[in-house]
Amino acid sequence: MSVSHAVVGVVTDEGGEVDTGQVAALAAVFGQVSDPRKARGVRHRLAAVLTVVTLALLRGARNFRQAADRVAELPQPLLAAAGARRHPVLGIRTPPGRDTLRRLVEAVDAAVVDRLVCARLATRLADPAEVGLSLDGKTVRNSGGGTGIDVQLFSAMRHDTAVVIAQNQVPADTTEVTQIKALLDPIDITGMVVTADAAHPSSGTAAYLRQRGADYVFTVKGNRPALLAAITDRLPEATAATSAHTDTARRSGHRITRTIWIASATGIDFPGAALVLRLRRDVYTPDGQRVSKQIVHGITSLNRTAADIAAYVRTHWWIENKIHWVRDVLFGEDTHHAGLGNVAHTMAALRNLAIALIRLAGHSRIKQVMERHHADKMLIPALLNASRP
Repeated sequence: MSVSHAVVGVVTDEGGEVDTGQVAALAAVFGQVSDPRKARGVRHRLAAVLTVVTLALLRGARNFRQAADRVAELPQPLLAAAGARRHPVLGIRTPPGRDTLRRLVEAVDAAVVDRLVCARLATRLADPAEVGLSLDGKTVRNSGGGTGIDVQLFSAMRHDTAVVIAQNQVPADTTEVTQIKALLDPIDITGMVVTADAAHPSSGTAAYLRQRGADYVFTVKGNRPALLAAITDRLPEATAATSAHTDTARRSGHRITRTIWIASATGIDFPGAALVLRLRRDVYTPDGQRVSKQIVHGITSLNRTAADIAAYVRTHWWIENKIHWVRDVLFGEDTHHAGLGNVAHTMAALRNLAIALIRLAGHSRIKQVMERHHADKMLIPALLNASRP
């Protein structure tokens, strides 16, 4: 493979030309983040560090030791496109080491990194009309740095792409319930359908979403007793004859049946409410024995078919399965012990970015993609190019 010292452009390896322009474009995004260091003595640019950490994540790095190893293995064209430091004597690009990666990720303004990442991803997504938007919080374990207060992040994920388009750190003295405006104010939610769990259905949140031109689908539990009672009073008896829609799927040999009942929300004092719902999920073994039954109630501003509403409720939980689970299991987020500064938040933002780039390139098997990148680093530019609109 020939070595290129150009910061951007097309380089040639044994397989032909490789366009590294999107690596440089990613570095340009991170170039908007202020460097907290004094200019004197800086060896590695902040933008280059954040870029190569992202490339390391695309190769499956779970901690700073692995990230440093993955970065050290990057070919010269990728280091050059990322803006890595050129050795003053040898002229080659030199990767930052583990301590540099950790120190800068700790010192950087995590909120700015997250905002820039989400804005970058938003430009690659289609019109949000009628697209669902899941809201959910995640506590990053082992991130308290001995304080006993772990970092909590509040995220918004689009249903159509399973891409996080907004994420904030929840202040230690409050909960995600108070952070709806802070999370959603920076993004355009006009025409979207916001889905949230039972912590969020309040008149204030519903009114805010309707004022922003968005609809909502909320699940409701016993923490809102008056609202839950109003919902159950209006729903018909839970029988097959009164159900509005039923669908059946199979997973790991089990049969999963989902049934929904809906009714008008007329008379319920809740901003914009159109329908109330009951959703039951029954799981059966291959021989027909029921092993579990789950019932949830909800309220929505949508005046749509029961099948549509059930789909929004079901897809809401992708934020757990396709974002939080991936960050925990594939990236080892909860075992990283990122207990200093902004490490937990910054790394979560970069992990969201890595997941999104893989998904936007059309891949669903994230682990396999990272393994291929680990084996062949020069596959990364092709992934970044494929993730463009």
